[in-house]
Amino acid sequence: MIIFLILFQISFSKLIAPRRVTHAIDCGNFLDTRSSAGIKYKRDHHYIGQSEIVDYYERAQRRKIKFTDDQSLYLTQRQGQSFAYTIPIDNEIPENQTYVLVLKFAELFYEESNSRIFNVLLGKMMILQNIDIFQLVGTYTAHTEYIEFTIDEGTVYYQGEICIGALNNRNELVVGFSASQDQATIAALFLFKGPLKDTDFEDKERFQERWIERNTPRTNEEMKKQNQERVKNIEKEIQEKQNILKIRDGFGHEIEIEEVKQPKKQMEWPQFSFQLLFILIKTPLGAVLLVGFLTVSFVTISFVFFDPYGQNKIKQQYQEIRKLREIKQTIIPKKSVMQKTD
Repeated sequence: MIIFLILFQISFSKLIAPRRVTHAIDCGNFLDTRSSAGIKYKRDHHYIGQSEIVDYYERAQRRKIKFTDDQSLYLTQRQGQSFAYTIPIDNEIPENQTYVLVLKFAELFYEESNSRIFNVLLGKMMILQNIDIFQLVGTYTAHTEYIEFTIDEGTVYYQGEICIGALNNRNELVVGFSASQDQATIAALFLFKGPLKDTDFEDKERFQERWIERNTPRTNEEMKKQNQERVKNIEKEIQEKQNILKIRDGFGHEIEIEEVKQPKKQMEWPQFSFQLLFILIKTPLGAVLLVGFLTVSFVTISFVFFDPYGQNKIKQQYQEIRKLREIKQTIIPKKSVMQKTD
């Protein structure tokens, strides 16, 4: 029965095959992550232009992002007036190959429309114009855009039109972001090899319905439990982020991460002795050895300092008698023996 339900759920939900994802980036994150669908997102890289990383972990402590099972994917974002990602394509230039560029957004700062408006470009061609995430879905809500295009002999086509500059001389897809109001933003992106119908695009509305049903508490106890789980997950994510202590941005092309290592504290011999003693006491053999050592030490110290059997006194008396004998031999002369005569 359980197997049947699992198969039914899989057939009802159309998931993206991770093996067909050629490249995925978790924008603003310093660590590689894996989504609930099994897609492996690499840390933020392959970006150019003037931009910055924005971290919403503290802001989102008590709020849940709707319509996503991957909360952490949206809590870090890259923002800027004008920047781009250069996504590597296959080593060989494909011929008539269809791709889908999947862009993930969430407005986690503004609470009204017309606060953030931006555009998305493939090379020099604008493919998404005047995007206002709050106006589209509201705040703290995941929003995904699917862009289907074709590459044929080094030329990118979107809706039958040529995208000039969409492929650079390193055979990388140039995805640009430009702001009209405030700053452009992106939470995550990946490149899918195949047509749009093979993605989860058609399952988007059904997924949102299931998400609402799954995340709507029915009783106060369920609500309390959900809040506790939410806080626990966010604390775990914050702890992971705190492991990255130092970040160096190299002119907007690469991010190098240095972990500050705690200096090793040298253990002094008294501390080492106490720790060794503590370990010995824990084991039966160690306890026996410890008792034997203490016994031998006590006997040795008692012989050296206390002389329980009077050995030192006897030795001293023997030395005094020997001195008296030597004195007698030097003072009292030996008697001469006279020989008798007839």
